[in-house]
Amino acid sequence: MLSSLNLRHMRVFVAVAEQGSFSAAAAALGVGSPAITATIRQFEDVTGAALFDRTTRHVSLTVTGERFLPIARRLLGDFEEALGDLDALSKGIGGKIRIAAAPSVLTRILPGVIRHFVAAHPDARLRLDEMNAGEVHAAVANNAVDFGIAGEWHDLPDIAFSPLFSDRFGVLCRADHEFAQQSEIAWSELADQPFVGLGPESGTRAMMADQGFGAMTPPTLTTSTMPTTPTMPVSAAVTQAAALGVGAAKAVMGSAAKLDRAVARMAQAGTQARKKGPDSAMPGPVTGVRPVVETSNTITLAAMVAEGVGITVLPELAARIATGVSDHTAEAKLTFVPLCHPTRHRPIGVITRHSKSLSPIARIFLAMVREQAPKLDLPAAIEWG
Repeated sequence: MLSSLNLRHMRVFVAVAEQGSFSAAAAALGVGSPAITATIRQFEDVTGAALFDRTTRHVSLTVTGERFLPIARRLLGDFEEALGDLDALSKGIGGKIRIAAAPSVLTRILPGVIRHFVAAHPDARLRLDEMNAGEVHAAVANNAVDFGIAGEWHDLPDIAFSPLFSDRFGVLCRADHEFAQQSEIAWSELADQPFVGLGPESGTRAMMADQGFGAMTPPTLTTSTMPTTPTMPVSAAVTQAAALGVGAAKAVMGSAAKLDRAVARMAQAGTQARKKGPDSAMPGPVTGVRPVVETSNTITLAAMVAEGVGITVLPELAARIATGVSDHTAEAKLTFVPLCHPTRHRPIGVITRHSKSLSPIARIFLAMVREQAPKLDLPAAIEWG
């Protein structure tokens, strides 16, 4: 039976494949040649597959053996890695930390912290995955990562959000755009501007929708790889989960429908206000903003702005990192101008599960993030805490 096979069979198989003979494999493993021969024979009998072609002088892998060798190596590697993690975790000095985070966090917040962390904990290993806010929350909820650092998103069961910092929203535009000469831009001034934006799975788009501004009608062009519907696009996973009755997914679908219904009302209000004159009061900060391009990536977004496709709205840290614009760059091709009336900030926080405690090394890393990150020299106005 296949259940009789174990890691000993894997180790012997890999050793014979790498050494090219049974005797050399026996010497490498510190056992007798008869034990190697018996183990391989048992392996082949149980699987019903010949793993080696044998001659009097040499042993070579069969086609089946060649296909199985990388699998056996991976299984052994995973097992040894798991044992190492277990030992490190029991001592509280190492182990693997899996982190999902927003692009701006990965590129500007974490590198400086990680430099200090790995110096203090050389036995620890980190896996970093770049995701948007919705994906980060889902990865934490599905236990694909230990924790995440991203913006707030729609509520998911068992998810906790602990604020870390916030940065203000503003307009990213070309340096030759009329907005580039202003010190601040009112949300209402975005009406009828050619606009490029992020998809609904991003924290920026979700925040704009939930706060009742930044209403967007369907894009005429989308570069996101996420499947879309004819109205406000949501991911296929969200649509499928909503059909199954998952509350959080149904809430996302509800927000999408609510945003679509608000577009017509806000566009109509914007048209009426402009007819009355520039001093007319608007019920909301943006009226009828319609993205001509929608994407899931801030780098792509910045490229569209640089090419003159339109302007966009981003948190300051994300805007400056996506474009390479620093606080001291006078001749940058792109310009970031803060938005006002009202002033809005993007909250970034640590995303964890209520029902799952972090490993000792993950807690150490998070403590270092909170201690070291505020000391970083960041190209944006960040408010910590």
